[in-house]
This record gives sequence, structure tokens and C-alpha cells, in this order.
Amino acid sequence: MTQAGPLKWRTGAGWLVLIGGGRWNTTELIDRNAIEAMSDETPIAFVPAAGCPPDYGGSFLAHYTALGAPPGYVVPIHDSASANDPVNVRRLAQAGLIYFGGGDTQKLLDAFTGTPTLDAVAAAYASGSVIVGMSAGAIALAEWGVSSDPGVGVLKGWGWLPKVIVAPHFIDERADALRAALVDRPELLGLGIPDDAALALGPDGEVLTWGSAQITVTLGPKFDPKG
Repeated sequence: MTQAGPLKWRTGAGWLVLIGGGRWNTTELIDRNAIEAMSDETPIAFVPAAGCPPDYGGSFLAHYTALGAPPGYVVPIHDSASANDPVNVRRLAQAGLIYFGGGDTQKLLDAFTGTPTLDAVAAAYASGSVIVGMSAGAIALAEWGVSSDPGVGVLKGWGWLPKVIVAPHFIDERADALRAALVDRPELLGLGIPDDAALALGPDGEVLTWGSAQITVTLGPKFDPKG
């Protein structure tokens, strides 16, 4: 594990970028930084597994290409069957930047968890790829996440940020939900990530905030940064 201050995250040669939410015209600074963090000119990959609209992937590729990213492709993973497709596994393993779009977090988790495509994402990250999680993707990367969808509550992610619970689309009105989640899980560190903000974690212990908004950090009453 890589550690800087109270944060720990999965060790790899790439970057982990957790975005709270936003639109192309408001996240451009984050997107430019993610492209600059790429280690080479390998393709970018967009993953619509959280249930993005059909044309969203194409819009993403056009947006990133306009910002100077290498050419890329949409990896058509929508369920566990497509997540076990060897072609999709290969596409992810070869990508220099992998972007998980927002949407239904549970759908994303159900599609990827325990599949070879998630192993491919991990291998790409270990080799230097940038892994970006927008909203639902941010929850998936953390150990836990507080969904902004009514009635969903707290979801268990992949644990690439252990002992961390994230709340994307964070606003003051959602602070109570994050605090309540920390009461139930007092050993965690809470991160409230608003729209147009991203937490960027680098291979050499870099902890950066990208974007135009501030991230809220809340320590659970039993959080131990050394534990």
C-alpha cells in the first residue's frame, strides 16, 4: 500500500483519480490533468458499466481527444457476462487511461467485482495506467461509498482505498449522511467529493486536489492512520 498522511491506497505505477461528479464543460481541468498523468501514448478506454446513456462513451472520447488525449475506445461492459469477455479484458489491459463513467454504482459493482476485467484494470494500473472513477466509479475504487441515489445508502467498493468511505456529489446537505455512515463504521476516513473536484493519488505518494471545488475530510471517531 502507498501512504501519505492518513490516506492509504493500492500500490501501482499509475494514478488513481476519484471525481465527485460534473459535466465536460466543468471538469476540463481535471480531465487535462488526468491526460497529463498518462505515462505514454497507449489508448484511453471508457467503461459504461454504470449504465451511461448510449452516446455517452462517444462524447467522452471526443472530449478527451479534443484535450490532447491519444485515440481510444469504449469497452462495452454492461454486466458480468461482458466483463468476462476476453476481448474486453485485453482492451482494458492495453489502456493507458481507464475511465469509469457515472451512473448506477451497484450495476458497476455487479458487473466488475470478481471478474478478469477488474484484474486487467489492476494490472494496467500496476504498469502505469491512470484509473479515473467518476461518481459511481469513485465509490467502486474506495472501500465504501455513500450513494447519492435515494434509498441506496452505503455500498461496498473494491477497496483500492482501504479504510476510506467516499461521498460523491457532496454538498452540505449530504454531510449528515456521511457522518451517519461514519457512526456505523467509526474506523473509516470520510471523503466528501463535490462535483467538479477530484482526489488524485500518485505513485510516489502524491495527494492532490484537482478542480474548482474543495474536498471535505472527516475522520471517524476510531480512525487510526497507522492501523
